[in-house]
Amino acid sequence: MTDTEESKEEKPWLFDDVGQWVEEFLLPMYRRPLDDAALFRWDPQWWRYPEVCMRLEALWGTWEKMRYEGAPGLAVWFRDYLDPMMREILSPVGPFHAYKPHEDDGTERALPAQMPSAPIPEGLFRLPDQN
Repeated sequence: MTDTEESKEEKPWLFDDVGQWVEEFLLPMYRRPLDDAALFRWDPQWWRYPEVCMRLEALWGTWEKMRYEGAPGLAVWFRDYLDPMMREILSPVGPFHAYKPHEDDGTERALPAQMPSAPIPEGLFRLPDQN
């Protein structure tokens, strides 16, 4: 059993998955002016971006745990988790940098290209016990 499964058993989670948390909690609560893409960018198809999904899953998991701590835990969650993470997600140079809201016709669009990587030299990364 993983830590996440144990945590859910000990203290039940309010939402079943990250999609439900985003749609029913985050988006109604966290609002920003999206009419100026130079300030904030949000793609309604957020679930297509692996980086965004990972970040939102982390936010959801920490929120589910920290909400049991009451106001002090939620204050820390906003300061240390939500605010910095959302600055990255909504940044004009963040994961939605290629999204152009004025061109959004609701159809599936191409995701930004993956950043390039040169071949990794063999043996460069080793586990501590692999001398």
